[in-house]
Order: sequence, then C-alpha cells, then structure tokens
Amino acid sequence: MTDDPRVVFLFEDLDVHVFPSLADAEGWMEAVDVAAGEYTAALTETGQVIRMSTKNEEVILELTDETNLPRLKQLLRDHGNLIGQPGIELDPIDFANRSWQLDWESRWPKRPRWLDKRLHPHGPIQA
Repeated sequence: MTDDPRVVFLFEDLDVHVFPSLADAEGWMEAVDVAAGEYTAALTETGQVIRMSTKNEEVILELTDETNLPRLKQLLRDHGNLIGQPGIELDPIDFANRSWQLDWESRWPKRPRWLDKRLHPHGPIQA
C-alpha cells in the first residue's frame, strides 16, 4: 500500500478533480456531498482505491489495499473524451501536472511577477 500518493483523482461521474494529497482533497470536499454519494470514485495515480467517509461533518479519505488501475484508466478515458483530450489515461501524472499548470496560469487576480515569485518560488504544484 502506498503511504503518500502523488496525485488524488476524485471523480463526479465524468468530471474529475485533481489534488496533490489526501489532505488537500479532504479540505476541498464537503461531507454532505460524500454522504449523498456525489463522488463516484477516488483513486491515486497508481489506481489505488481511496475509501471516502464522513465523521462529525468532516470528510475522511483512507487509502485501501485495493488497486483498480483499469477503472482509473477508464474514468480518465471517459473524461478525456468529454473534454476533447483523448489519451489522458495513458499518463495520469502528466494529466495532473497539466491540469495544475492550467489552473496556475488562469488564476485571478494575478500578482506582479516579482511578488508572485516571492510568494510562490516553486510555481504550480507538480507531482
């Protein structure tokens, strides 16, 4: 079992959200949505299955011993076809890095370059 995934893929039907850690995904998710079954799957970049639950209105994500790489690839394939980017399932980490890069480039408001480099010297998240 992997201790620290490089990428967490969270699926809502054909939509996918990408996070650099379980903690980041937990912080973004809402317990009411988890309890309602809004998320169809949570997997790491290697296909390791992530169990989703709630406790005291907080989201809890736990890595399991189960791996389902074919399901990860199929879900990414379906998402890629939806957004007009077939083939993203071939390299899940590259897809995550490109997603984070696009988010980084399209953020608003943008700070002056000198301030941005001081606050974020490493740039966008990368797996």
